Amino acid sequence: MKWCCMGFEGNFQMAGARGFGTFVSRKDGQEPSFILQHRAVDPGVVVPNSGHPLSLVSDIHIQFCPWCGVKLRDFYKGSLAELDRSNLAVGG
Repeated sequence: MKWCCMGFEGNFQMAGARGFGTFVSRKDGQEPSFILQHRAVDPGVVVPNSGHPLSLVSDIHIQFCPWCGVKLRDFYKGSLAELDRSNLAVGG
């Protein structure tokens, strides 16, 4: 696969783990969404009782690469199936 930049590639590789990740979601037959996601803990980790609301996973739908600025839908139009990790999206 040809990546737009090392930042996007590295964050795609980290998707699903603690920290930031990028991927495509095409769940329910919707138009593909490019997602920048943050996970507060690794999968399977027991969440500490904080006594306050805590967001464990946050998704932000993006149109441009946060690292190089390329328009994602245009750059990756032939690679959407390879980038699809719909199961990682919040609610999915």
